[in-house]
Amino acid sequence: MEAIPHFPDYPPTLPNMMGNAVERFGDREFLVDGPARLTYRQADAASAHLARGLLALGVGKATRVAVVLPDCADWVLAWWAAARIGALTIPLSTFFQAKELGWALKEADVDTLIIVSSFLGRDYVERLERAVPGLAEQRGTRIAVPGHPYLRNVVVFGDCSRPWAIKGAAALRALADATPAMDAAFLAEVERQVYPADLFIGICTSGSTSQPKIVVHTHGSVIRISHAFLDSSLGQMSPDDRNYSGMPLFWLGGLNANLFPAIFKGACMVFAPSPKPENVLDVIVREKVTRAMMWPVQYKPLTDLAASRGIDLTPTMHHLHVQRADGSTIPPERRIVSLLGMTESFGPHGQGTWDEELPEKNGGTFGRRLRGVERKIVDPRTRRELPPRQDGELMIRGFSMMQGYYKRERADTFDADGWFATGDTCAIDEDGHLYFRGRLGDMIKTTGANVSPLEVEAVMMTYPGVAEAVVVGLPDPERGERVAAVVIAREGESVDPHDLRRRMLEDMSSYKVPKDLFVMKYDEVPRTTTGKVHRIQLKELLARRQA
Repeated sequence: MEAIPHFPDYPPTLPNMMGNAVERFGDREFLVDGPARLTYRQADAASAHLARGLLALGVGKATRVAVVLPDCADWVLAWWAAARIGALTIPLSTFFQAKELGWALKEADVDTLIIVSSFLGRDYVERLERAVPGLAEQRGTRIAVPGHPYLRNVVVFGDCSRPWAIKGAAALRALADATPAMDAAFLAEVERQVYPADLFIGICTSGSTSQPKIVVHTHGSVIRISHAFLDSSLGQMSPDDRNYSGMPLFWLGGLNANLFPAIFKGACMVFAPSPKPENVLDVIVREKVTRAMMWPVQYKPLTDLAASRGIDLTPTMHHLHVQRADGSTIPPERRIVSLLGMTESFGPHGQGTWDEELPEKNGGTFGRRLRGVERKIVDPRTRRELPPRQDGELMIRGFSMMQGYYKRERADTFDADGWFATGDTCAIDEDGHLYFRGRLGDMIKTTGANVSPLEVEAVMMTYPGVAEAVVVGLPDPERGERVAAVVIAREGESVDPHDLRRRMLEDMSSYKVPKDLFVMKYDEVPRTTTGKVHRIQLKELLARRQA
């Protein structure tokens, strides 16, 4: 296998990376969140205080610590505090409804949960009590509930009067101060015991089955690959950039394209009080943001609002330059379409920049492979490697790959030679450029997030009146794909699409809930001779109806 790319001269762990950043950029502004403004040195001190509190609470190496906070300075400080002492950090989506949250906490064997009390009018304390049966009856902060047997501590940021709640950052700091043995020197020794091979982060992602999976990466894989991204469009950032991320920190984009590049370069992370366009625009203008990374579906309402106020956002979007030196635009057929990646490889396994002008024969590529990452195309049935430009399944291996799926044996995921089957249909040309054709399975990719049709269908089938539910992805110019569903009612019953969507919004993250919901009869749905739904024909039919 190919050698790992060059990395700065320190073992790649989160404590070492942050320590290096504090040493180099100590007095530069790092986190701006409303009135809160922290330099790298101040953020380090704040995180260290929380870390000592977590140590006093009993958190240590490989302790599963979940974080459910909106994007803010507190998210960075709390996550940093857990990661610097060797905990396995589990960032969880603020979109998660009670059922999803309960599943994730149990599946990840979470010991300590750090959660916000409320955000955007949503009561996360009440949601958590629904997610963890028996929690509401707990009379002390040391938790023991049979349904979540590993859960011991819940730290709530914000107002919360529940007897089971550890009251936020102040309580952690008080714990640290009450445990003088766990001082700065003790924390430094703990950090020295964190190794590149240690488990670092677990990210929930939808899989090809009805239940999501937790992808686990080590310190070494995450820190090395994030540094490698600095040479591609994903991680391009300068020390003077003031960066706003519309990509949540609980998913890859917030980390590998925003937080980690900022840390490596000494740039500043700027947060908005909410993702609403008016809040984001106000922050961009007030804080003189120079780099705003978002999904396409987020750009349009923001740019429309800016135009209505006479504000030019072009300087803020400098990282999306697709122009030649003379100012003319590089045509789409002469540049990289995107960078293909996945949670399992902590983002793209290819590289390239948006402003690179390609030879005409390479137009439409998804980039060349990253050094240290190998790619090949195989026949999906025979697993035989295919020649250049022939379509087949993409296989990858290399230094950026996950350790594995949590609670699954490595042999169930990788082949004997360490190759991982991506499920993507691709081709690779003679120059090493990769071309994406589609997915072998039915996974839906919407606004950067994976949605498993089986997961959504399983929820829909629990509702009264639903005899059959079929979920597919339809093309969408802004989201990539949009989630659509067909519902067939039980004989003699009816289904109200509006009521169905309302129920689903209570049970699932909003991005998983179908944007288009069609009520059809059994014989209106295209089927094979054995009665199975013909998904390709169904997608074509729904696309016509949508149009």
